[in-house]
Amino acid sequence: MLTIGAGAASAQEMILVAVNEGVTYQEGGPASERYKPLLQLLSKELKQNVKLQAVDKYAALEKGLAEGKYDLAFIHPAHIGLQAVKKDGYEGLVTAKGFTDYRARVMVPANSPLKSLQDLRGKKIGVPSLESITTVMFTANLRELNFQQPEKSFTATRYQDAVPFMIDNGFVDAGVTGSAAVAKAWTEKGGRILGETKPVPIKQFIASRKLSDADREKVRKTLLELSETESGKAILQKIGMSGFLPWNDNVMQEATKRLGL
Repeated sequence: MLTIGAGAASAQEMILVAVNEGVTYQEGGPASERYKPLLQLLSKELKQNVKLQAVDKYAALEKGLAEGKYDLAFIHPAHIGLQAVKKDGYEGLVTAKGFTDYRARVMVPANSPLKSLQDLRGKKIGVPSLESITTVMFTANLRELNFQQPEKSFTATRYQDAVPFMIDNGFVDAGVTGSAAVAKAWTEKGGRILGETKPVPIKQFIASRKLSDADREKVRKTLLELSETESGKAILQKIGMSGFLPWNDNVMQEATKRLGL
């Protein structure tokens, strides 16, 4: 995750951007190189040095946000970004195109007797990392269905693409993924999707309200306009994005409530 900023950016002439790209996907290349063109553009627009800080551990990211350590943050796990907006003095700027319909899907073998998510009571369930947004969404969904302490039935694995292996080898009765590619591969080889959660937008860019209104607006405008120019598209390609969409308060507040934040 990239973090921009220190407590008083204007005094320090430096903005810290935190970046977290999730715990259950493997990204290619160091963030310092992939985000360098974006940081250079933001430095130009804000007329201050913008520094990147990759924050891989969710606990460290949450702590830094709660302490107001970062001026800007680009966060894969929606629950952490949404919580920072609700509780830690951050403003939602934009969310990533192509990631507004992120949902957890429950996979079972073709011959599984399970017919609905309600049938998961008492079953072993394979999930990505317990702190991943996929598992957080799935857990919230089970609580809506009145499951008591659903986490007790979970078996966690580091990466999403390892979940089908657990199902295939009988370690679990069902498995959860947020990856459309993993779900597609599962059904193509004959597996079933038992059900899925409601969608939550992920990959959000947020800004500390310690930044001036003008600077927050400059960042928002810069990010939204990236997909409109060839140079901007090149910047987006480096970080694996196709563009950004404006923050939708109604959608984000509904997601915050659903996730129990």
